[in-house]
Amino acid sequence: MTEPASSFKSIILVTIFAVCVSLFAYNTEVGKDFIDKVPDSFFLAIYIKQTAEMDTKDFTPIEVLRDITLTELKDNTTFKAGIIWKSNPALILVVRRPGCQLCREESMRISSLRELISEKMGLNMVAIVHENLNNEVEDFNQGFWKGTVYFDKEKAFFSAIGGGKIQYAGLTNILKPSVWSNIRRNYNSGVGGNFKGDGSVLGGLYIIKSDTKGEEVIYQYREKVWGDHAPLEEVLKACELVSPKNGEASIQSDIKAALEKVKSETLLSNKDEGPSKTCNSQESCG
Repeated sequence: MTEPASSFKSIILVTIFAVCVSLFAYNTEVGKDFIDKVPDSFFLAIYIKQTAEMDTKDFTPIEVLRDITLTELKDNTTFKAGIIWKSNPALILVVRRPGCQLCREESMRISSLRELISEKMGLNMVAIVHENLNNEVEDFNQGFWKGTVYFDKEKAFFSAIGGGKIQYAGLTNILKPSVWSNIRRNYNSGVGGNFKGDGSVLGGLYIIKSDTKGEEVIYQYREKVWGDHAPLEEVLKACELVSPKNGEASIQSDIKAALEKVKSETLLSNKDEGPSKTCNSQESCG
């Protein structure tokens, strides 16, 4: 065997060994804790610079979101996004890829709180996708989101939540300890997925206030790596802040119960399989 061939074989064997060790470590508590403490910068920082933490203090101006053109998938009609929060505050999930098991997991966790967020607190809940491949969006909605999904052909929401520029996360994401932690969490949730579509365009989540005082983005979470979800504790607190029923004793009690479920990781254990209320753009999402 020539020297170059031998070197290449050694590289392959070392890579396989490293992957196997990582997989083993993430199936043990000790291994997970150890790897999570390793700085992300240790793993080819120059190649994953594009996924560095972004400043989340400056929220997207509501004027930018209001004029984004979305498509109603049922009949391909288009409308301006502002209609989503015209009559009610809104929670908008910007989905990286409908078939991604990590995205489906986040959708299920938020959807499991639909009765509280939508019916009791009065927020419209919609999901935004940037691809419409075959039955991918339909499968995502029926099995996980169970609500309203709109198509963002120009990826305008994805650009907005990225601070005016679409944020990408390539295959080098798999080298980040935080991503392995997210994969492990997803494995424990039992939520599956597929590899169809473009999963490199990062998404996030918006919560928008709409009342007599005006409209405003009051919460924004930018996905930094694969499987990076907005903390549900923060989401619920922001929803409470914009809710027309903010301060009511019954809402306070329901939020407390939901937070207990979040802490105990039981949100996905009592999924509601029944139909959910959807938001029709032609009816002002009210």
